[in-house]
Amino acid sequence: MLQMRNTPSIIEFTKILSSIVKTKNNYSTVISLSQQLEFHGIRSDIFTISILINSYCHLGKITYAFSLLGKILKMGYQPDVITLTTLIKGLCLNNEVQKALHFHDDVIAKGFQLNDVSYGTLINGLCKMGQTTAALQLLRRLEGGSVKPNLVIYSTIIDSLCKDKLVDDAFEIFSEMVIKGIPPNVITYSALIYGLCIVSQLKKAVVLLNEMVLKNINPDVYTFTILIDAFCKEGKMKEAKSMLAVMMKQGTKPNVVTYNTLMDGYCLHNEVKKVKNIFNTTVQSGMMPDVKSYSIMINGFCKSKMVDEAINLFEEMHLKNMFPDTVTYNTLIFGLCKSGRISNAWKLVNEMSDRGQQPDVITYNSFLHTLCINHHLDKAIALAKKIQDQDIQHDLYTYNMLIDGLCKGGRLKDAQHVFKELFIKGYNLSVVTYTTMIGGFCKEGMFEEALALLSKMEDKGCIPDAVTFEIIICALFESGENDKAVKLLREMIARGLL
Repeated sequence: MLQMRNTPSIIEFTKILSSIVKTKNNYSTVISLSQQLEFHGIRSDIFTISILINSYCHLGKITYAFSLLGKILKMGYQPDVITLTTLIKGLCLNNEVQKALHFHDDVIAKGFQLNDVSYGTLINGLCKMGQTTAALQLLRRLEGGSVKPNLVIYSTIIDSLCKDKLVDDAFEIFSEMVIKGIPPNVITYSALIYGLCIVSQLKKAVVLLNEMVLKNINPDVYTFTILIDAFCKEGKMKEAKSMLAVMMKQGTKPNVVTYNTLMDGYCLHNEVKKVKNIFNTTVQSGMMPDVKSYSIMINGFCKSKMVDEAINLFEEMHLKNMFPDTVTYNTLIFGLCKSGRISNAWKLVNEMSDRGQQPDVITYNSFLHTLCINHHLDKAIALAKKIQDQDIQHDLYTYNMLIDGLCKGGRLKDAQHVFKELFIKGYNLSVVTYTTMIGGFCKEGMFEEALALLSKMEDKGCIPDAVTFEIIICALFESGENDKAVKLLREMIARGLL
């Protein structure tokens, strides 16, 4: 078209750019082609620029997108609601929700109009950033204005409130919506069911499911999977299987996520045979198990000390051109370490790195745990230093493990050194950290140090639990320090820990 003697109008070129965006979401290509138009002196119109704004927003190049808005205004055009909404969406996609709010205020102040889609986009952005209160405030502003909130807006806020465990507030918004004549859909009900599940109100969640059915709103696979997952996490596997049966009876076909949820549930209870049966059912149902399916199955085998079966499954993933993720690697590495196959585990660490997946603190904690329980304490100290030197994001669990290993291995001075380092680095030490160190002192008969640390622990605002007291009391009784033990025992009773 560019090489034709009579160059087509910008309208024809815009049609092509529009098609590319719709069919392939190939935003970089759109920008490249538009640059060719500019090079050939073909002037863009507002529609072409709007497509470009959308492309830049999706690529995270917000500055370029806003410079094009300036170009629209300089050309004497007025940006339409679609262009303005695209810019709001772009800011929200790039986690710049506050800028999106300021842009909204600026647009309204200049007399431009936004619609329910614009506000839906803005409220969705606020909710995704955890700013549910701000989203609610915007909802209240809408209710008093010309643009009325729709089902999408209400459902988005209900979903966000439920994820924040503010289920009662979510039901209030739900009631308001219904009173205003906006009928809920499967998305609205699913959000409420999820909210009830995460606050352990499963009976109410099932009642709500039945209410959906009575109102001829068919629960989808996502709705059923929420409930199945909740039953699994509560250890109610019979109820989870019953819900699966109800789902299939109503003609809703389970997907790989549903089966993964059930597998995870059985895996938590070490019922590896049932995990394997569901894994096979997934395949027989014509579904391809995903990386998570394999990770759960590998975890099940490792927990049941069936490490060879886990390795076979891991190799099967490679044969099927399925790339294990960090969770898969960490699961198998933990299983190998636990079974004493350290060299095989290190090979997997190297394989991870070769595949561009960086080992994380969970990876190294598996090795650290094995080294500590087998009293390879110098290697454990060296590994902990390596984690620190490589700037791997580590947690308190790593240090707790190392302190525990050093205390049990008779290396109290080294444990004290690690403990003091944590103080210097400003860590907010947990009950476990203090209790582990107190246990180390007690093991060596250093009761004054143990009691001093107990006192220091409380001064730092960390409240000792029953385990902390029991460790000191038992050690005192064993050493014949009965008076001190009885005094602590009485304190323990006074605190309601016994």
